[in-house]
Amino acid sequence: MRIHFEPNLKHQSEAVSAIVRVFEGAPYTRPEERFWSGEVSSNILKLPAEYWQANVAAIAAENGIEDYAPTSERDFTIEMETGTGKTYVYLRTIFELHRRYGLHKFIIVVPSVAIREGTLAQLCLTKGHFREIYATEAEVTEYDSKNLTQVRSFCVSNHLSIMVMNKQAFDSDAKIINDENRDGGNLMEMLRQVQPIIIMDEPQEGMDTPNMQARIAAFNPLFKLRYSATHRELKNIIYRLTPFDAYNRGLVKKIAVLSIHETNTQSNVAIEFRKLNLSAADPTARLQLNVRLKGGDLKAKLITVKRGDDLEKKTGNPVYHGWIVEDIGTTDLYGGEGYVKFTNGEQIGEGAKHGSDQEAIFREQIRRAIHNHFERKKQLVPIGIKPLALFFIDRVANYMDEDGLIRRLFLEEYQAFYRKAHKEDPPNAHEVHGGYFAKTSSGDYTDNAKSMATNAEIYEKILKAKEALLSFDEPLEFIFSHSALGVGWDNPNVFTICTLNETESIIKKRQEIGRGLRLCVDQQGRRYRDPESVKENEEVNLLTVVANQSYYAFVSSYQEELHEELGIHAKAPPVRDNNRKLVKLHLNSERFTSDDFKNLWKRIARKTRCRVHFREDELIEKSIAALADIAVDENRLEVSLTYWSRMTEADGIEGQGKGSTRAALSPHLSRVDVVDEFARNTALSDVTAASILDGMAEVQKRQLAKNPMQFLAEATKKVRRVLEREMVRLVKYEPIEESHPLDLFETVIETKRETTATPKHGLYDRIIHDSDVEKHFAGELDNHHAVRVLIKLPASYKIPTPIGNYNPDFALVIEKKDLDNPAAEQRFYFTVETKGTTEWEKLKSDEKLKIECAVKHFEAIGLAAYLAPVDSLKSFDTRARERIGQTFFDM
Repeated sequence: MRIHFEPNLKHQSEAVSAIVRVFEGAPYTRPEERFWSGEVSSNILKLPAEYWQANVAAIAAENGIEDYAPTSERDFTIEMETGTGKTYVYLRTIFELHRRYGLHKFIIVVPSVAIREGTLAQLCLTKGHFREIYATEAEVTEYDSKNLTQVRSFCVSNHLSIMVMNKQAFDSDAKIINDENRDGGNLMEMLRQVQPIIIMDEPQEGMDTPNMQARIAAFNPLFKLRYSATHRELKNIIYRLTPFDAYNRGLVKKIAVLSIHETNTQSNVAIEFRKLNLSAADPTARLQLNVRLKGGDLKAKLITVKRGDDLEKKTGNPVYHGWIVEDIGTTDLYGGEGYVKFTNGEQIGEGAKHGSDQEAIFREQIRRAIHNHFERKKQLVPIGIKPLALFFIDRVANYMDEDGLIRRLFLEEYQAFYRKAHKEDPPNAHEVHGGYFAKTSSGDYTDNAKSMATNAEIYEKILKAKEALLSFDEPLEFIFSHSALGVGWDNPNVFTICTLNETESIIKKRQEIGRGLRLCVDQQGRRYRDPESVKENEEVNLLTVVANQSYYAFVSSYQEELHEELGIHAKAPPVRDNNRKLVKLHLNSERFTSDDFKNLWKRIARKTRCRVHFREDELIEKSIAALADIAVDENRLEVSLTYWSRMTEADGIEGQGKGSTRAALSPHLSRVDVVDEFARNTALSDVTAASILDGMAEVQKRQLAKNPMQFLAEATKKVRRVLEREMVRLVKYEPIEESHPLDLFETVIETKRETTATPKHGLYDRIIHDSDVEKHFAGELDNHHAVRVLIKLPASYKIPTPIGNYNPDFALVIEKKDLDNPAAEQRFYFTVETKGTTEWEKLKSDEKLKIECAVKHFEAIGLAAYLAPVDSLKSFDTRARERIGQTFFDM
């Protein structure tokens, strides 16, 4: 089978045309014009700089690129999403530049062996395709420092020539090509005379450093072309095909994410080592831990720890009892792996997790990947398409060892699935899967990243013989490879990708997805394209990514990478305006000394003490009843499938849920003294706490055993509510001799907070408001003639309650006159609490309890007119009618 290349794809033609048109106006250089300075055949391009600069500006504008990063350098950028044919585009561009302008010497610089092998394979596969279009062939040279005569041949040949070389071949003075005193002559000087066109494939992979830019400049290139989906350096951008364009135009496969992640780890010693920091004087580590929040809930949070830190104290969570950091460092002085060691003997590597059932997670991922693969086979094989499944792993031994965990789990799940589907054992289980890893000189397999990156042998079959994998004659369907293969390799018929990592994935989501984005091909090597009428989630070109994290986490990571790599900026959070002017609030001395204010203050200044007398048997009974409806989830795997319907720069990824289920785990629960934990967090005695837990029904005791920490977190919140309600119900207020002093009211108050004017009736000319409700209510009161004095009560005016101190919002005096007896005017004195709602049921529980306590406090000091909740003059009148049988504002 030979892969068929399509010559007239619109997006590829546009990318090729963009480069070719940069040099419009330059004449064609005939072969006989290319020789100068002896035997070297050079590129020649006669075009003034102002011409190509004007062309670049025009092409960028046509392609909708506003900020195209113009520069006077002959350095041009093509940005194309992974899987849309970037390599084909730059090879086709070579032939077009040769046809239009007679340019004939090109050097393709690649960052790795993987990309080099892929490029050479593509040159071989497209040889006949380009011969049919251009009636010519290119002489292709793979740079080899042991065969430098090929470099000389490249320099002197007078026909279309392409040399492919790794950036490592010339990245230092020590490299052979940079040796100016070789017997064969100065090769770099010959290349300088050639003035090759440099094509930089994935330049962000180490080609934009000052050293490499100087090394590339040493070739004296006629110009440079840079191709990537994720450029870091942008220069003269003339074509851009974003991930959003490619996805929505159907140029790549659609994506579905099958997420598998562990949930309900509250009772596990769950530790995830996210990052080691060696830059500080003492090393620190960022750990994800289950932290107890103020309200009693447990939440996974990132915590920085140092030597000597006690995780139980750092988190307030007793499951970490005995986990004290003994040491933080690396296994080797030069580039070793990070670790955290604890005094209990446990050690966790950077990126690793503790407290998870890793085997169960791997098994579920593998099982789902195999199931998805066979479902795709049912759809694809009848139309002549062979699907492949790709597994990324981060430890070679997990697959290559005969008893390796991943190998064992794969064989068990593959054989089980095959038997269930076909009622017999699989005839070729050993042939359907294969691993591709670096091999040492001793014959051992290694997961060393450097060995992976420089070993061409591991890429032989999957790169040079890519077509063989697509044939039904090749039994291999499941490919296992190291994460290092993630850059520079893809196969059009990968329909399932599964990442099996013991640690935090080292492969980026875009790289991971990119290995299977290319549209698939059939047995004749022809690209298959879904018709426009195909229903969502029924496409042939649909890639399923089996992810070992929640869908939300996966998508968040993917979108963060898009933001980072494409310069898309998320909406910034609101920023506090520290430049707000300082405002002064002035006390109105006339109102402060008035009888109205004095009489108001006399009525509300008195302090009280509160006392509560519990009935323990009632408390226990009500607490047991409150715990009766607690339901907790056990530690398990959540599995969900989400289809990506579209992607936009503004809104991100639009996902549609296609189904979800759960899978069991073997939890590693920590031993916790539940009575002590319950008593400490509710402030109950051990005896009372034990009585409540012991008095629960058996069904609730089973809930407690299922996930102790989650149950106790819920139980703590419910019993606290019982305690609060009982305290408010039983609380009694008694006036004391002490009163709030008048010196709470300063002559001038300075603030940068929001204020509103109250010049007519306010004790101050302005009040500080905490909400729009307060602002509007104060404005209404200040503008009403019935109000005599309006006070925004100072923050230090506090009422004690069993659940914390309470500060009401306003106090005021209202005058009411009788039309039949004008001399018999009356004064009414109020304290008021404003809220965003006047519906009691919509208030928070603690708001209700504090209001109930405030009612008892003011009644104890002889003020019946405490009104709450209020949001306007109309609701003020409603509450006043309820409390004292009067209305004031005729609303």
